Amino acid sequence: MDKRQAASLLNLSRELQEGELHQFDWLPCSIKGRTQIQGTVWDFEINAAGTSILRSGERAQLMGCSQSACEPLVILMPEAHDH
Repeated sequence: MDKRQAASLLNLSRELQEGELHQFDWLPCSIKGRTQIQGTVWDFEINAAGTSILRSGERAQLMGCSQSACEPLVILMPEAHDH
């Protein structure tokens, strides 16, 4: 995954609410990096199953992407769930 692909995945992701993480799998494959979003520097880790965590100081945001546009950027997409 290059910088452009990582940025795309982070931009397509949304913040996960409590209990939503179970909709995603986890794979032992991830990348780490650093980005700046709206003036804040974040350390990130993107998992190959479509989740990521952003950390800045004491703040942390758990993100996930289930959009079809993320499919080429991950190894394992979450299964579709009916709401």
